Amino acid sequence: MKKYLIAGLITLLPLALTIIIVAFLFDFFASLLLPISSVVIEQIPLYLPPTLSLFISRVLALILLCILTLMLGFIARQFFFKGILHAANKVLFRIPFVKTVYKVTRDVFSAILSTEEGKGIKESVLTPFPHAPHFGVGFSTGEAAKECQEKTGMRLISVFAPTAPHPISGFLFLVPEKNLQSSGMTKEEAFKYLVSCGVILPDGHEKQ
Repeated sequence: MKKYLIAGLITLLPLALTIIIVAFLFDFFASLLLPISSVVIEQIPLYLPPTLSLFISRVLALILLCILTLMLGFIARQFFFKGILHAANKVLFRIPFVKTVYKVTRDVFSAILSTEEGKGIKESVLTPFPHAPHFGVGFSTGEAAKECQEKTGMRLISVFAPTAPHPISGFLFLVPEKNLQSSGMTKEEAFKYLVSCGVILPDGHEKQ
């Protein structure tokens, strides 16, 4: 009985507190805007019910409350969470071994998912793996190092092929450009396809 009572309180109290705070703010803004709406109505050369000013003040209070909530959400996401992330990074970078794994993982995903021009993955491709006619799904990341291309005498493309279902690790292939094919999937579709081990198919697959 006790555990059900505690579970009910945990569910009810945050909801009740939210309703109380919203109602208080709503009434507070409405009381501030009521004199303004009354003055505006008095300037209209028509007979309007006295309750109309109260209705207008409540509508304006609701609009103002929504705007305030959006502004607080924007400030929280732009500044508050960045501060938490920065503090968490400082803590993780002080832990031996963890800092190495975390930094490598973060740098890899930052490079792969970057939207800046010239950085990140270019497209999802099919690369021969372990050899033709078998293929693996990978991501083209640009031309291979100049030294590697000079050694082979071919134009090579760097391809990162994540492992499934955890794409944190993977293989780096230097593939001749002529051996690569576009997979026809977006980067997001290819990631979902890999992580799900081929269960989640790209959009429109059934139609094709």
